[in-house]
Formats: sequence, structure tokens, C-alpha cells
Amino acid sequence: MRLVLTICYLLSSYLLSAADNLLLQSPHKKVQASLYIQQGKLMYQLAAGKHILLEPAYLGLQTDHRQVGTGVDNITIARKYTITETLPSRINSQFATNHCTVYIITIRSKAVQDTIEFRLFDNGCAFRYIPAGTGHQLVKEELTSFKIPASSSVWYFERNSDWKLKSYAGLWQQTAIEKLPLVSSQGAIQGKPLVIQLPSKKYIVVTEAALADYSGMRLKAIGNNTLQVNFTEGPAGFAVNGKLQSPWRVVLYANNLQELVNNQVIEDLNPAPNTSLFAETSYIQPGKSVWSWITRNEHYMEPAEERKFIDAAAALQFQYTMIDEGWETKWPNKWQQLQELCAYAATRKVKVWVWKHSKDIRDTIQRNNFLDSVQMAGAAGVKTDFMNSEAKDLIDFELGFLEATAKRKLMVNFHGCQAPTGESKTWPNEMTREGIRGMELNIMKEPIPAWHNAALPFTRFLCGHGDYTPGFFSNKANTTYTHQLALLYLFNSPFQCIAENPITLLNDPVYQPILPLLKTLPVTWDETIVLPGSKIGQLAAFARRKGKDWYIAVINGTDSATAFTLQTSFLAKQKKYKAYIVSDAPKDAGFAATEQNVHNKYSNQFNLPATGGLVIQIKSE
Repeated sequence: MRLVLTICYLLSSYLLSAADNLLLQSPHKKVQASLYIQQGKLMYQLAAGKHILLEPAYLGLQTDHRQVGTGVDNITIARKYTITETLPSRINSQFATNHCTVYIITIRSKAVQDTIEFRLFDNGCAFRYIPAGTGHQLVKEELTSFKIPASSSVWYFERNSDWKLKSYAGLWQQTAIEKLPLVSSQGAIQGKPLVIQLPSKKYIVVTEAALADYSGMRLKAIGNNTLQVNFTEGPAGFAVNGKLQSPWRVVLYANNLQELVNNQVIEDLNPAPNTSLFAETSYIQPGKSVWSWITRNEHYMEPAEERKFIDAAAALQFQYTMIDEGWETKWPNKWQQLQELCAYAATRKVKVWVWKHSKDIRDTIQRNNFLDSVQMAGAAGVKTDFMNSEAKDLIDFELGFLEATAKRKLMVNFHGCQAPTGESKTWPNEMTREGIRGMELNIMKEPIPAWHNAALPFTRFLCGHGDYTPGFFSNKANTTYTHQLALLYLFNSPFQCIAENPITLLNDPVYQPILPLLKTLPVTWDETIVLPGSKIGQLAAFARRKGKDWYIAVINGTDSATAFTLQTSFLAKQKKYKAYIVSDAPKDAGFAATEQNVHNKYSNQFNLPATGGLVIQIKSE
């Protein structure tokens, strides 16, 4: 790790155009935030050059003691410095640069001095509150607002039930910012992120980062194109003991989808791992997993059946098997049987994950006893489920669980939870989390449409990894076989749990053309390029590199056939490549596979059927 930190202390206030009017700029002045006082209230706005990203809106929060950001006398920049650090990226498995200008702002209200910290990136802006005082405080409300420019369009997720904000398992769809307060059957409160295309066709994303010791941020559309921070606890608020510091309120900025997908501001805002707790990380291993739950039959969870899944995992060169709900009730001597299964899996070079309902381990003593038993049995990770809230007590549970598992060298998969906020940088044993409408909905009579899949790479996956459990070929709803295959390459999850029964994959001739791809499927990437033609909800097309190999994955999110032109200018010049091309067989009868020689100037038009897909593996000769 190379770290360069340049600090410039300001000995006096940094007042620009007028008193109590501060201009904050990113390192190359691409993004600017203006802070000012209006009738005693702290206000801000955001711009990128001549483009307005956010119009003037309120800052502040309400505690049981007082309001921060109201009754403000003056604001000053107490300190300004630049961060430039090169760190391993969790997004693309390579080194990336965190470069931002930090402003520590002092807010004076009568005799009280609060702090708000801004970080300006060339592709985003983030801020957090650090109110005066220590000890117990009750956060009653945040006044933080985001005023979106008129005529913008907003991507949000929708589910017509109260599960919408419990599990973040809604369908991604689009509306005008003016309609957002009334568009949802579940009310005006939306989950994060909200992805917004501005009238200029540029993009912003409103979300949060480094959620800890706080309630998760939701966003309420309050009219006048304005979103206000909202909490699960409502007016009752939530208690914070010790020094109060909010998570980062984040606005990502991108000129196009390529910049949007590769924006890593969320990751940059999270602290590095504890070097003592994560001194040894060899147990943290990305990989593919088989899963018996979603295709379960009358033999589900019988130890003999699970051994068959382990054998299939080994044959497919998968690293893991997921032992899901039911093992604790179906196995008479669960710990002995788990130990035996882990031992058997080890002979096949496969490791075991186990499922646990979160309600049974909310108590720390019960949690620790359970995790001790899991560790002693030889399992590699735990999937815990049904938190069903981002209230502060559940956020505390998640972070406590990550710490407890790290102490035992166990990996984690969260289900029934909110979207990530970059915590896997701080807690690298978090391999994935749900907070997404994934393939399990296909067995719940809520089949996933193709347009939802074509939106996900540009919406939910901007926040981080997602356990969508892709590749459900035998229950693919209105998508095609190759559409399902492409999801394995489009959706990020270092623990990639594949839905299809692995025994079916090995034995059904329809899957023979894709077995080589499944066996070599990467689950982390070195580089991602959003290809021309991509459009949120209509077409998702990525070129992704792992080592020297490239993979093209395309899905059609529409009900009409569409043409996609691939140009491989991203390939190295003076090299020859072999492409293994998988497309949809006629009448959705399976896969059609061909091989071609390709090069840096290769160009070809592919015809994708309605809701179809395309996958190409490109290897140098």
C-alpha cells in the first residue's frame, strides 16, 4: 500500500465571495459545493462546472438536545487538506486512487460549535455531521435534503408490500422526479440508492457510505423535487452513545454509464480494516457456490443429498456449498453431522457455508456460542437472514456479527437486509449481501422481468456486491438461457451462489456448451468497461477482464429483438485472440456456441432475441 497524505492547515477562516459563503472544490475543480447561511439555516448546493447537480437545500439534524444547522451565526473552514492514496480496490481487484479535498467546517450557533466534514471528489461529494458534545444523544431527525433539478428522471425500486424497505427486494423502475412523492404504492419513502439522470444526460446517485453506529438512511420525497433523509425509527429517533458522527451522505457524479459503474467513492469513504483483527486473511476466499435450497426436492437437506451437491461442486470446480435453512431441524445430531459433512467436503476441495436465522443470534452469548460451534465443525462461512430492517439496533447487530465472525475467521453473507454502504472494505470477511430482488422471487410467484436485470448493473450494484443468486436456467421466467448465463458475469458477488441445481448442469445435455465457462467463471474482476449501446433497463453490456482473459456479457431487457454491435478496441494490439461465443439457440431451445478469431479491430453485429443474452470468452492465443 502506498499512501501520500498532504495536509494544509488554514490558520484563518476561508471566506470566499461573501461572509458566511464558502466554496468547496474537488482536487481538479470538477465538482464544487457552496455552503451558506439563509435566515439562520445552513444551506448547500452542488455543481459540476456549469451543470447544476443539486439545487439549494437544507443541512442539519435534530437531537434531543438541540438542532444542528439551525440558528447558525457563521461558518468557517477550520481546516483543508488533500488525500491521495493508492489502495487495493474491492471493486475491480486492482489498485485504485482515492483523491479528494477535505474541508472541516465549523458551524457556530450561539455558544455551541459543531463540525461538518465535506469531501469533494472529481466524481462526487460526501459530507457527515460531527455535533458538539459526547455521551448519550437521541437523533430525532435529519434535516439533510437533496433538491434535484427539474425534469430529471429517477430510478428507484418498487415492491407492492411492506417488504419493500425491509429487504430492499423491489423491481427497479423509472419515473420523473416530479412524480416521485406519489408514484409508490408504499408511500413517499424510498430506499437507497436513487439513481438520477439529469436534463444534461449526466448522472448523480444519492446514497450513503460507512454506515455504523447510526440508523440506515432512507429518502423521503417531500415535494418540490426534494428528498429528505428519513429513518426507520420515525419521530421516536434512535440513541447514540459516545461521540455522535453520522455516516457519509453521498452524491456520486458521472458523465456517462462507464464513469457511473466505475465510481468508487463509496468504497473510498470507508475506513481501512483493523490491522490486528485482519492480520491474517487467508480464510477470505472469493468463490462459486452450489445451493440446494432453491431447487429443493423431497430429499432436501438429507446428508446424502448434500453430499451429491458437494460432488457436483467439485466436478464444476466450485469452491463452496451453501447449507441453507433446515439443517438444524432436519439433522438429529446437527453439529456432528455438520462436522462430518465439512470433513467430506474437504476431501473434495469444497468448503461449507451454513444458514442461520438472525433472531436466534441477536443475543451476543447465543451468537458467540453458535459461531464457536460453526468454527469447530469446520465450516467456512455463515449466511444470516431476516434482519428485515435498517434501524440502528439491526445495523449494530450486523457490525457486531462481522466482528465476531472475523475473530473466528469466518466469512459472512447477509440476507433480508439493506443495500451495502461499502462496509466490506472495513470488514473484508463480508463476501456478499442480499438487499436486492434476486432469483428466489421466481419461486415465489413474483418472477423477475428482464428489464429489472438490465437496470441492476447501473442501480443497486453501484453500492456494492449483491447476492442475487443468478443462473436459474430451469426457472428463468421471461428471460432466455443465455440471458441467465450473462448475469453470472454482470452481477458482482465475491461469493457467487448459483441458483441452478449443479447435478442438472452436469447431466442435462443442454448445458454442455457452457460447462467450460462455469468451471472457469471469475467472481472478481480486474477491469470493467461499459460497452456502447448500454441503457438502464434496456440493455446492459459489459466487457470485463480477469488476468489476460476478457469476457463480454450482454442482456436485452426488452420484449423486442435488438441488435448489438461489438467492437473490441479494448484488446491489446498486435495480438491474436480466440473467442468462444455463446448466444441463444432458436426458439429458446438452449445455447448456440461457436468459435471465432478476433483482434483489436474486430467488429460484429449480434442479434439478441427478446429478453435474450450474449456471452463471449476471449482468450489470447
